Amino acid sequence: MFMSTDTIAAIGTALQNSGISIIRISGKDSLNIINKIFISKAELKPNTIIYGKIYDNNTAIDRVLVSYFKAPKSFTGEDVCEINCHGGIEITRQILEIVLENGARLALPGEFSKRAFLNGKMDLSQAEAVINLINAKNKLQTQIATNQLEGNISKKIASLREELVELLAHIEVSVDYPEYDYEEVENDNVISLIDKKVTEIKQILDTYEQGKYIKDGVNVAIIGRPNVGKSSLLNNLSKSDKAIVTDIAGTTRDIVEETINIGSLVLNIYDTAGIRDTENLVEKIGVEKSLKKLDEVDLVLFLLNGEEGITDDELKLLSKIKNKGLKVIVAINKIDKTQKSIFDTILNELNKYQFDNVISLSVINNEGIENLKKAIDDIFSKSNFDYSHELVITNARHKDLLKKAVEYLEQARTEVNNGQPIDIVSIYIKNATKSLGEIIGSDVNIDVVNKIFEKFCLGK
Repeated sequence: MFMSTDTIAAIGTALQNSGISIIRISGKDSLNIINKIFISKAELKPNTIIYGKIYDNNTAIDRVLVSYFKAPKSFTGEDVCEINCHGGIEITRQILEIVLENGARLALPGEFSKRAFLNGKMDLSQAEAVINLINAKNKLQTQIATNQLEGNISKKIASLREELVELLAHIEVSVDYPEYDYEEVENDNVISLIDKKVTEIKQILDTYEQGKYIKDGVNVAIIGRPNVGKSSLLNNLSKSDKAIVTDIAGTTRDIVEETINIGSLVLNIYDTAGIRDTENLVEKIGVEKSLKKLDEVDLVLFLLNGEEGITDDELKLLSKIKNKGLKVIVAINKIDKTQKSIFDTILNELNKYQFDNVISLSVINNEGIENLKKAIDDIFSKSNFDYSHELVITNARHKDLLKKAVEYLEQARTEVNNGQPIDIVSIYIKNATKSLGEIIGSDVNIDVVNKIFEKFCLGK
């Protein structure tokens, strides 16, 4: 794969006032650049950090700490220098400009990690784990990303490929050199190995749905008529005043978004416009957007007004949601003001449609909120899953490649059963190994690599 030999530099920390900022430099000219702009009484040796001053021409502009990591013993596999300066925005920018003026170019997003991958310091799945770790919003996301960075996906994929590669080598020798007394490949052995690998890959694929919820969060839409308490519920869950709350029906005209943590889950919650027939053009657009949001979420929190009971329109909408196959929790709000007869009628109507996940709430009194959180956690969390040890895939790219590998292996099995020559069968096995190799980057197109690292931030 092509890799630029330029020396690159970027700010490795957030560009904001803080105690320390880090400017990272990677490439063959890293040390030369540092020697032009940095003066210290100590000698800068590999794997050391020393104190000194950064100069712009002959003017000292900051007192800093500089570290040096000699290739290949660095993050990128190249010579790397890092400047730890004071964390002011202006001084950080000045030092970066000085570095660029003395021979480096500004790094592209993710270019440091990309060089680490291309230099064999990490595989592609580990590189993707870096961005997962940066974007982690809770402890579980951090734990899974760390496990991936440590190579739990890499090791499993490498193991899956190894036996398939050995089988391919066996097939090629038996086909290309029939004159040698080499053990013939038995169809039963081929099918047995294929079945074993298909089972193992499907077990990994089974973790994706849970992994997706952990990595990207659960998308939740709060749906209901105007003034049932949707915005109040969002504010209660997020412990903020994100949504405007009034007694005026139709206050929420556009979708309000908030991200919160519940247990081990991240919830991306959308407070939607109240569902009703309206002549107001702006409100009508809001209602349309609310209904469209149903196609994008994993869970619907359908809020009812316990004071007023349930309407035919609400039952029709609930039925429509159920037919979409969406997960639904029905929450009966204002339970503190609800008459028992109305409450019982609501439950009877819901039972007709087999809605059994029903929570009673009084959002204003903070009653039932913990029960609602537990109901959400019960739907999406696997309490018996050991996230600290078991392999979990969270990346859609990995899922798609694993599915392809299964399809190729199942086609190979079909060809064996159809009596096709073993060299024809090997074509499908090769494609399966290629798909697995794309996950860890041992067999991947450079355009795919570029696309992955474009998602990274500058300096990483």
